[in-house]
Amino acid sequence: MHIYNMQATLGLALLLADTVRTKAVFAHYMVGIIDEDHAQQDIEDAIAMGLDGFALNIGDSTQSFVNATIGYLFNYAAGKSFKLFISMDLFAAAAACTASKTSCNGPYDYYDIFSYYLGNTAYYVGPNGDPMISTYTAGGLTNTNWTDWKNTLASAMYFIPDFDDADGYYQAASGWWSYWGDVVDGLFSWEAAWPPSSSLSGTYPGDVSPDLPVINGTVAHDKGYMIALSSLQYKDSYGGNYYRAGDLNLPTRMQNILTMSPQPDFVEIITWASPSSSSAFHLPILMQQNTDPAAEIYANQSSWPHNAWEPLITPFINTWKAGGTASSMAPPSGTTAVGLMWYKTISQNETCPSTQPTGWDEGTDSLNWAVVLAAGSSGMRISAISNGVVLETVGVNPGLNMGSAHGLQYGAQMLHLLDSGGNVVMSTGQGACVCSGCPDGIYNMNLQVVGLVEGNQGNVGCFDI
Repeated sequence: MHIYNMQATLGLALLLADTVRTKAVFAHYMVGIIDEDHAQQDIEDAIAMGLDGFALNIGDSTQSFVNATIGYLFNYAAGKSFKLFISMDLFAAAAACTASKTSCNGPYDYYDIFSYYLGNTAYYVGPNGDPMISTYTAGGLTNTNWTDWKNTLASAMYFIPDFDDADGYYQAASGWWSYWGDVVDGLFSWEAAWPPSSSLSGTYPGDVSPDLPVINGTVAHDKGYMIALSSLQYKDSYGGNYYRAGDLNLPTRMQNILTMSPQPDFVEIITWASPSSSSAFHLPILMQQNTDPAAEIYANQSSWPHNAWEPLITPFINTWKAGGTASSMAPPSGTTAVGLMWYKTISQNETCPSTQPTGWDEGTDSLNWAVVLAAGSSGMRISAISNGVVLETVGVNPGLNMGSAHGLQYGAQMLHLLDSGGNVVMSTGQGACVCSGCPDGIYNMNLQVVGLVEGNQGNVGCFDI
C-alpha cells in the first residue's frame, strides 16, 4: 500500500498548486505496447505541438504491458512541464472481462496504478490541487458505487469523468445533477466531438451546441469542463463498423470552441480510430498493440498517417490560451502559412463486398482543406485540384480559413496556396489516389491527410493503396 506516501505528496501539491484555473490541452493516449524510445519521442512530439499532457487511456489494467508503458511515460515526463493523468476506459475493461475474465472490478482494478502514480511529480494536478482522473463511460455504476471507489483513494482527486452515457447528461437535467453532482469535480463529453450517430451529437460537423447545456451546468455547479476535439470517428474492427463525419469537423469545432461562452477549462484531442491509434491523430499509429487484423487495413502509419494535422493544432492551442478567435490564429513566426488537405479515397457511388458502416450516408466526395495565414497577408488564394481539375479557387485571409470542394475526381488530389500574383507559394505533397472500386475490400472511410509544404510540388501524382 502506498496511500500514506501519496497523501503526503498530495498535501504538498495542494499547498503549491495554482488555484486559478489555467487552460490546458491534452491528447487522448491509447496505452499499448511501446518501447522506451517511442514513449520519449511521443512526449517530445507532443511538447513541440504545444500540448500540456496526455490523458493515458487504460482499458484492461491487468495486462503486463500497462505498467511498463506508463512507467516509460512518467519517467520521461519527470522534470518537464508536460504532465500525464489516467483515464479509465471502463468500456474496454468490461470487454476484457467478458472476453478473458480479466479486469472485472471496474475502477477498483486501477488501484495499484493510482496508489503508485498519483503522487508522481509528472502527474497532472487539477484546479483543486489534487491529481486529475478521468474515464471513458460511467461503467454502469451508480453514484454510490463511485463515491465508495473515491473513498478508497481518500477522495483525493480532481475527478472529471466522461459520464455522458447517463440519462439527462446532455440536457444538464436537474435530476442528473442531483444524482451525480457530489461525485464529480468536472465533466468531459466524448460523444459531442462528432456529428450525429445519435441524439447526443451535433447537427453538423464541428457543432458545439451539445456541449453548451453541459458546460452551463458545470458553471452553475462550480465544476470544470473538458471539451473534446477530433477529426472524425471511423472504425471497422473489433465488432464495430461506423463512421462519424470528418469533412470540416476539426477546424469548425476549433472555430466554435474559440467563441464559446462560457469557455471550457480543458480541451482533449481524442482518438479517431480507437483500436490502434497511439493517441489522437498526431502521433504514429502503433499496430503492435492491435489484436484485430481488420484494423490494419485502414489504420496503418505507412498509408494512413494523420501527422499533417499537427501544424493546425498548434495555432489553435496558442490562440485558445490567449483568448483569441479563429481570425487571430497564426502560423509560426516567420512563416507564410500552415495548412493541409484531407479526403477519403472511396467514392460514395461504390459498392463493396463488405457491409457499409453506420453513418455511410453522411460521407461526401469532397476535398477538404484548412490553412492558417500570417497577419498582414493579402491577396492570397487557395486552389483545390482533383485529378487536374480545379474544383475551386477562393480567397483566404489572415487567421484560420477552411473549405470543402465537392466533386472529387478519381486520381491525384492537390492543394495550392497562391500569392496575389497567382504564383504557387505552397502546395501539398503526394497522397493516396482516389480510385474506383474497393481496393481495401471495405467501405474505407479513413482520411488521407496531406500537409502543405513550401514551393510548387508540381505533378507529384498519387500512390495506390
